[in-house]
Amino acid sequence: MTAVALKDAYGNPVSSSSRTAVDAYDSGVRALLGFGASVIDDFRAAVEADPDFVLARAALAVSLYLAEKMPEGRAEMDRAAASSAATGRITAREKRHVEALALWVAGRGNDAIPLIKEVLAGHPRDMLLMQRLYYIYFWQGRSAEMLEMTSSVRQDLGDDGYMLGDHAFALEENWRLDEALILAERAIAINARDAWAVHAMAHVLYERGENERGVLALPPRIHPCDHLGYFRNHLLWHLALMHLAEGRYDRVRKLFQSVFGDVEINVGSDLQDSVALAWRLDLYGQPDSRRWEHLGEAARGWLEMPLLLFHDLHVGMALSAAGDWKSAELQLERLRHRAKKTRNATLPEVVVPLMEGLHAFARGEYALSVARIEPLTERIVEVGGSHAQREVFHDTLLEAALRAGEPERAGALLDRRVAKRPNPGRHWLEARA
Repeated sequence: MTAVALKDAYGNPVSSSSRTAVDAYDSGVRALLGFGASVIDDFRAAVEADPDFVLARAALAVSLYLAEKMPEGRAEMDRAAASSAATGRITAREKRHVEALALWVAGRGNDAIPLIKEVLAGHPRDMLLMQRLYYIYFWQGRSAEMLEMTSSVRQDLGDDGYMLGDHAFALEENWRLDEALILAERAIAINARDAWAVHAMAHVLYERGENERGVLALPPRIHPCDHLGYFRNHLLWHLALMHLAEGRYDRVRKLFQSVFGDVEINVGSDLQDSVALAWRLDLYGQPDSRRWEHLGEAARGWLEMPLLLFHDLHVGMALSAAGDWKSAELQLERLRHRAKKTRNATLPEVVVPLMEGLHAFARGEYALSVARIEPLTERIVEVGGSHAQREVFHDTLLEAALRAGEPERAGALLDRRVAKRPNPGRHWLEARA
């Protein structure tokens, strides 16, 4: 079953002669691109139909790893890598594809970058690899390179809806908002269930300050995306941000409760979104200790499983806001220890002092919070995530300056906020007044 006889949905030759396996693999790739909840099941079905289908096994490993089933993902990738090395009947592209994904699953994303770029140079329609490189850049705050990459492969993918949605978001993160909205809307017209394109549209409307338009446009576009897992919660988080900007705090509290308040939080994205929303409500004078009891308990589950630096920061925010200082200080000490051994300067130079500033804010030590966070403002981008996601750190600095009674510093920060978008949010307009 390993003779090259078939092609995947993007026209790439694959080493499987099982149509059932390749169809299941294509379904898995679509689910991965569109954040479908079926992604693991699809790739499992492909492997079951053809156990020698190396690409399907590597993709299964990636999907397990993304679901934070790390031991299973690594074990599956080991099997894929061993199979790739043992057989001479897979293509050079497939071999390099598996090597790159194996590096990524091993936590060596930077080492995977040149391999992925090499494959994409010759095979720009390898969408699974394209998406991995896209998110490596995203979680390192390298938006210019994200856009450079989508621009380089776009011509070969034409009007593929997923490509348009990916490119739209890359444009948005590079402040090319008008172009981004046009492409996002085109992608949604091609596929109304393209959640990433809906997501790109949400980002554009938020950054343009068009919150009223957003709260009307988002719900009917989220509704068709009935195939989603956790990503549906992220889209609702964007809706909550727009209501928050308009000062509809009751609506935001209800959204928080319905989406995150009573559910078990066991996916990193849900923790990040719920913590960021609860923290913003606190900043805007809408605290509720019951939120932090729930989130602090969830965050403790990640103490032994550090993930992205962006995620680590949100774990620390939850623990400190919940008043669990024993766990919060333990996590901070572990970050300091990691910072001494890593080659990644972002951890010691940005993440550790930023966490110290967030802890100071949670303790009510606002002047100290300002002192820790303000020198980092130009480097916060390095922790990854989007403009909208990282804004919570800048918001904390702004509110800390206000609460510390530093009018000149707060005024300068507020001027920057108001200049950033036409409608910076009701809370900041009131603060400025």
